[in-house]
Formats: sequence, C-alpha cells, structure tokens
Amino acid sequence: MVLINEPASIPAYMWGVVRYLADADRPVPAITARALLCPEPLRAPDAARLDPTFDNTIATLTGLGLVEDDDDHLSLGPALAGAAPDDLDGFRRELRRAVLDPARNTDLGTSKSQSGPRDLVRALAWFLALDPLEPALGTVEIEQRQRGAFADDVGRALVNETRWNRFTYWAPALGLAATELVPSEQRTKLVPDCTEAVRQCMLSRYADRQTRDLSEVLEAIWQDLPVLPGGRYSRELGLPVADVLAPSLSFALLRGGEAAWWRLDNPADAPRTVLLTDPGRADGVRRFSEITVWGPQDG
Repeated sequence: MVLINEPASIPAYMWGVVRYLADADRPVPAITARALLCPEPLRAPDAARLDPTFDNTIATLTGLGLVEDDDDHLSLGPALAGAAPDDLDGFRRELRRAVLDPARNTDLGTSKSQSGPRDLVRALAWFLALDPLEPALGTVEIEQRQRGAFADDVGRALVNETRWNRFTYWAPALGLAATELVPSEQRTKLVPDCTEAVRQCMLSRYADRQTRDLSEVLEAIWQDLPVLPGGRYSRELGLPVADVLAPSLSFALLRGGEAAWWRLDNPADAPRTVLLTDPGRADGVRRFSEITVWGPQDG
C-alpha cells in the first residue's frame, strides 16, 4: 500500500465507503457494497473489467485499519466502530491518526521505502516546512523547491505529477493544507495551512477553558501531528528546526486566536516564552507563554 501513487484510493472515495458501512451498522457482504457503491455500468474503457475504484478503496481502508474484511464481509474497524454516518470530521481525524501512526512510518529518514503511508508523510513534512503566506504551490514550483530537501538515501517524495495530484486530495482532507482561495489556473495549487488539523487536535485535548503552558501544549500538538516542523517525523527527515516556531504552525495558532477558538497570552511572570513567526511585526515574531482553549461552542 502507498497513498500518493497508483493504485491507492483517495479520501473522498474512502469516506463514501465508511459512510455506507456506518449507516449499515453491521457487516456487509463486499459484493453488496460493490453493487451499490460501484455499480456495473462503471467499467473501464474497454468494458472488459470492472472499474478498480472500489477494490482500491477497500485495499487502502483495510491497509490503514479503518475497515475490516472478514470472509468478504466488510465492517468498520475499531477506530470507527459506532461512528455516525454524517461524522466527516471524525472520519478525517481517524484517517489522519492512521496515516501518522508511528508503527506505519518506521525508518522515514533512513530508507527510500515508500510502503504504507511513508510517501505521503514525507511529502507532508516537507510541505509543512514552507511558509503559508507565500504564493500557493503547484507542480512546477514543487519540482524546483524540493531539490536537496532530503538526504540522497531518502529521495524526494513528490517526484512526478501523479504524486502531486494525489497529494492535492490527501493533504487538505487531513487538515494539513488548503487550496488557494482564488484558483489561478486549472491545476490545483496548495498552501501549507495546517489550521484545521491543529484546531481538531486542540479541541479534542483542551476544550475546557483551562489556561496551560504553551510550550507544553506544543509538545502535545507535535505528538498528534509529528509532520509539523519540530515534530518527530520532521526531525527524522532532517528538516530545519529554528528557535522561532515555524511559519505554518505559527499561522495556525495565530489564526485560531483570531477566530476565538483559543486565547494566547504572555503574562510578565511567565517562566517560558514561545516565539511565533509573525511577518506583520517589525521584528518578525510574537511572544506568548500561555494558551486557553475555549471549545467548539465558542468557535
């Protein structure tokens, strides 16, 4: 299984299967699920075989442990058991956890292996080290910017247009990128905006109005989202770590503060201060030491 190369599925198709199984709330024969989700008229151009979309989707879901296939009967895996058919955010959260699972991402910085989600994870770590305030990136820009990013033993993650095309589906679905606000051309361009993933992480952990040390909260964010600059996967891949928090994570925290999902403070007696990147300031940084997460009812 790989995720940004053929024949892996993409999240939109995976959500269709998960929603169907959640609504059924019981094991469903694979032949029944195929008949409904990928009916017979959907055939390859030569009409000699069924379209592979369904098989690829099931293979990707079972490979990530989100769906179980027991004697050709499909059901949701433990992470999604009991999920509501309309809980798209829950699906995206569990999909992200499965993709970033350490057990599926060993040897990221020492091997060229692309098996499992490694190809996607390497691409995410590199992409999130970029600045979300720069112009959106497409295939041409990616080819130029990615050179020399990783050691020769690892190689580039986004090496062709097929991988980039699939990346444009996966990264936004995981809450780790956003499409440009006004499309400049037909091909999709992305911005390294991790706001949605950070928001879900914060609200799932801290939506209790308690004030916490920001540096400790950052450690939890890096644990949940190790592809962010400063996180485990980013460091394993040798990507740069600076004293000032990286632009992508700084942007997410500042945007969350402006949206009133949380409040960032810097009391005079705080023992530790975190420097956030803020190009709008004269010195390029903002200083905070505490964070209070309000919760979804206030966002």
